[in-house]
Amino acid sequence: MEKKEQLNDKEKKQRRKERLARWRSNPAWVIFVFVGVYIFLTSFLYLPWWFMLNPALPYLSDEVYYVLDFYTCVIVDVFSLFLLTWLIRPNRYIWKSFLLPKKRSAAETTEDDLLADFYGRRRNGLKMLGWGFLLGFLQNFFCIICALIHGDIQLYFESGAGQIPLFLFAFLSVFIQSSSEELWCRGFLYERLHERCPLWVVIFVNGALFGCLHIFNDGVTVLSIVEITVCGIAFSLLRWYTGSIWIVMGLHTAWNFTQAFLFGLPNSGLVSAVSLFHLESSTGISNLIYDYDFGVEGALPALVVDLLMAVIILVLATKSGRLKELKMNRAATLRLSH
Repeated sequence: MEKKEQLNDKEKKQRRKERLARWRSNPAWVIFVFVGVYIFLTSFLYLPWWFMLNPALPYLSDEVYYVLDFYTCVIVDVFSLFLLTWLIRPNRYIWKSFLLPKKRSAAETTEDDLLADFYGRRRNGLKMLGWGFLLGFLQNFFCIICALIHGDIQLYFESGAGQIPLFLFAFLSVFIQSSSEELWCRGFLYERLHERCPLWVVIFVNGALFGCLHIFNDGVTVLSIVEITVCGIAFSLLRWYTGSIWIVMGLHTAWNFTQAFLFGLPNSGLVSAVSLFHLESSTGISNLIYDYDFGVEGALPALVVDLLMAVIILVLATKSGRLKELKMNRAATLRLSH
């Protein structure tokens, strides 16, 4: 009798566990958590950050205050996302997949470790981050060159050696801000949706929500939202094909830093208070090659480079026989890998 009761208790616990897992990975719930928590963090939790930072305003230069105010406040986002995922045990592999390879015996290997290995631990790290930095710089530089050649903008140089520490600090801050968006979109949202949805659904939902996150930016247009949505899709494809979130963190960082702090152009509608080059405001023109208010993300060259990246990834996936993975959820992909 006692054994039957114990067995029933175990079955009940197992069923509760399964119901919780199904509820936690429900696509509607995942999207609700993503949108609700992200908006809460970026809107309401910004106020305490501002109140903490405001007393230091008389002692900081305008440039330093600008970087602290806009780019480093997302530390709150990252910390909250860490708690949201790490405190729920099945989510921990999302963070473990960022780690470098670590030798373990079979007895020491957990399910979290196996998932982390599958989702790119052996392909993550400084090398992928470096490739991301290079790719992001080249893509953004190409778009700016198009605007310069077309005559839509003129830039002038105004900087000095004394600003090098500020630029290094700005780069670190942009890395925190850009990586925060990637951790939310290509980390939490990507992995949670992939539990129940085919990868192609994950990628398109990821792109759509990434575009929506920028819908209230200054100077936003239909073309800019389309471009950022396509950018989100391309980033998700890159995340899938390389197995590394580090590469999109690097790409996103280099894109934002190149545009805002190297060339002084609007970055999704936001104009930096400090940059290596500066835009001659009287020369700025809005057309299909450059958007004066929103930056290069609101023009065709950026859309072209993101579409090109997505097409190249799909072609490479076709040649390597991996295109079928787009029709699978995570469990099916794991079975295929074994």
